[in-house]
Amino acid sequence: MSRASKITFALSTLFTVASVVMVYDLQESEREAIAMGPVKDAKRVKEKEEDRLKEQLAKERKKELNRLEHLEQIELKKKYESMQPLSNVTLTAEDE
Repeated sequence: MSRASKITFALSTLFTVASVVMVYDLQESEREAIAMGPVKDAKRVKEKEEDRLKEQLAKERKKELNRLEHLEQIELKKKYESMQPLSNVTLTAEDE
């Protein structure tokens, strides 16, 4: 074999081996990515559930604060009615 044919053969062999190794690595990385799919989905579902629980707790806290404010307003109404009683009579200019 001539020197040129030996170099051509060596380069083509090297190119082929490099291509096979790159394809193998690519397949391995794709398999790992596919295997990680359910793990990522589980994590996403867990985060979504945690967010839903946080929203629910925030709503319950808001509801409790509203209830406490309502009770406070009832107490204030009683206090002010005792100071200045209200009647259901509406005074108009004709009544005076």
